[in-house]
This record gives sequence, structure tokens and C-alpha cells, in this order.
Amino acid sequence: MRIHKGHSLLDFPKSFIVVDIETTGFDPSHDFIIEIGGVKVQNERIIDTFSSLINPHMTIDPFISSLTGITDQQLSEAPDIKPVLETFSDFIGDSILVGHNVHFDINFLYDNFEKHLSRALTNDFVDTLRLSRRFFKDAPSHKLDALASYLNIPVDTSHRALSDCYTTLHLYSLLNDASTQIPASQKELLDSLTFDDSNPFYGKRLVVKGIPQIYSFEFMKAVSEKCTAKMSDVFYNSCDYIIFSHYTYKAFMNGSNSAKFEKAKKLVDSGTLTILSETEWCKMLGLPIPVGFPSSRTNLSAKDIVTEKTEFDETHPLYGKTCVFTGTLEKMARKDAMQIVVDLGGLVGNSVTKKTNYLILGNNDYCSSIKDGKSSKQKKAETLKLSGNDIEIISENVFYDMIDEE
Repeated sequence: MRIHKGHSLLDFPKSFIVVDIETTGFDPSHDFIIEIGGVKVQNERIIDTFSSLINPHMTIDPFISSLTGITDQQLSEAPDIKPVLETFSDFIGDSILVGHNVHFDINFLYDNFEKHLSRALTNDFVDTLRLSRRFFKDAPSHKLDALASYLNIPVDTSHRALSDCYTTLHLYSLLNDASTQIPASQKELLDSLTFDDSNPFYGKRLVVKGIPQIYSFEFMKAVSEKCTAKMSDVFYNSCDYIIFSHYTYKAFMNGSNSAKFEKAKKLVDSGTLTILSETEWCKMLGLPIPVGFPSSRTNLSAKDIVTEKTEFDETHPLYGKTCVFTGTLEKMARKDAMQIVVDLGGLVGNSVTKKTNYLILGNNDYCSSIKDGKSSKQKKAETLKLSGNDIEIISENVFYDMIDEE
């Protein structure tokens, strides 16, 4: 249990550190970090970088070597992990971390911080994978190299830590730009809206926290101007209303801790602030709310595994993804695991194909002592990944980390 793990933020901070790691495998319980990269950004400017290989004191799998280009010879000459982590810890401090599918990196780093530095990694973090599923819905794939191709991001080398950091930083910038645009589908509605001084927000100051899911922030800001109200993303004490995005409001109602939540509660108690969800803001202005908000998706069945759910978090890493299981799961029946995937808006399959996005290895089949015991599914998945297919191979433990993400 990573009880001190930081919060996953749906936000665009101006100062942060992009992180990426390369590893010997897919599970922090069995595998080792072999490279760490970082790019420090302050007020939207790069001010420093970090890069180091790490000696795992083992021969790495040929699949990992083929994927990353990192050789056993390079690693044999690299420093041990503890001094690298000590320097990296000083480098990141308490900064917000940004990464693509960053839970993978955070979980490895968290466990190694505890093991080698005797402390937890508590930094909050932003996942560009989650953001890309919100703002680049039409991309054919949301893996980093596919997004780079889709968005014409120049890439020097894939699956090397520092290079992937630069690619992620470029992606983050494009995501930030996309978040400030009013989608064409919303412009027609905006043009049709008129409000007089009887609207509930006339002359008020509003703040929006989190990335809105119903309408873009720029749309909400333009609507506020029509209401003769002022809206920003800066939380001043003088604000009359704070509008939490759908997932931020959900976290607030579930009792999550954050500085903005504590500040909001104090201002509410003093009688100067009103907290609203996105849906409440829409209802107060008579704006249409999409049917089945936050999303509707049907026909997610795969053979006998179906779901009765109609609302899904589209930013969840398993939403819309096809998962295949191999081996015996230790913590639950495979049918139950497949049901969880479908309930999250994903799909399940019985065999690995080019459409498979995740192969989950049962812990009984995932052990560092097994050298040549790869299942046929794993071997096929490795071949597909090396060929550039959108497939990831993860352990049962990593799967549980993913389904717990919010």
C-alpha cells in the first residue's frame, strides 16, 4: 500500500518536473530501474535536466535491451541505485511531477525511495496520458510515440528516459494549448446565449479548479463574460463561487485532502463562498448537460462479460482498452478481473492480437526466478510491442494499481 503517494492532478501547473524511467520489467516487486530522466520546468522555462543509468546487477532481458537500446555493458559501468536516487530526490524536491502513464514511474520510484532512502515519494503528479484522452480523443492511440506521430512532435529516441521526458514536455505544451480553445461544437451554443442582469452570476467573481469535463474552461469564461461576471483559474479569497470540475468535485465530496479544499471550506464557513459542481453551474444558467454525463458508452461486452454501467471516466487508462489475462491471478478470479475492466469502460479478450492494449500476467507466472517460462501470450505480446503495436505488458500487481487510479 503506497499510503503516502501524492495526488493525481487534472491541472496544468506552470512549474513542474517531467520524469521518465526505464526498467528491467513491469512490476516494482520484481524488477529494477535502469534509467531515470528528468526535465525541470519553472514558469514554463526549462532550467535543468537529470539523466542517469543505474546498474541493476543482473543481466537484462533481451526484450528490454531491444526496446530501449540499453546494453548490459552500459549498465555494468553505471552507478548503483541509492546514490542516483539521493541526487534525483534533491533534484525533484517537492515539485509536481509530470509524466506519460506516470503511475508506472511513480510506483517504481515510490517503492525504491522506501527501500533505499527509507522515505516515501509524496509528490503530486500530472498524467499526460489521462489528459490526452480528454483533449485528443480522436488520436488513434494514446501511447507516447503514437501521440508524437499524431501531433508531429519530433522524437530523437524512444524508450530512453531523458528523450521521453522531452517528448512528454512537448505533448504537455500541446495539451495546455488545447485546453484553452473553445471546441467548434461549443462555439455555436456560445453565440446563441444571452443573459441579462437577473442571471445568478451577474457581477460575481468565479474560479474554476480542475479541468472541466462538460464544457471547456474558455467556453465557461466566455459565458461568464456574457453574464457580466469574472471567471479565472486563480483562487482569490474574494471569489463568490468556486466551480470544481467533475472529478475535482468528486474528490472533494469523497473527503480528499488538498489546500484548495481546505481553503474553500473555510470561506464557505465564513459565508463568503459557494461551492458548485460543473452540473450545478450548468443548471443555474440553463445550459444543456450531455446525456449520461460524464460519458455514455454501450456495446462494451466481450462474450459473456458485460456491464450495466453507463457512465465512465474517459481519462482512466483502461477506458476503451482491450485487456487480455494470462496465468492464474492471486487476488481474484479472472472473471472478476475481467468484469472490473468492462465496468471501467474497457474490453476483454481471450487471446493476444494487434487490437490488444494490455496483457496482464498472473503473479504465479510473473517471477524474477523464471528465466524461460514466458507464456505464448507474453511472447506474442513482446513481439507485437517491438513491432510498434499499442500494447503494454503488465503484472497483476500493476493491474491492481491501475484499477485503483482516480
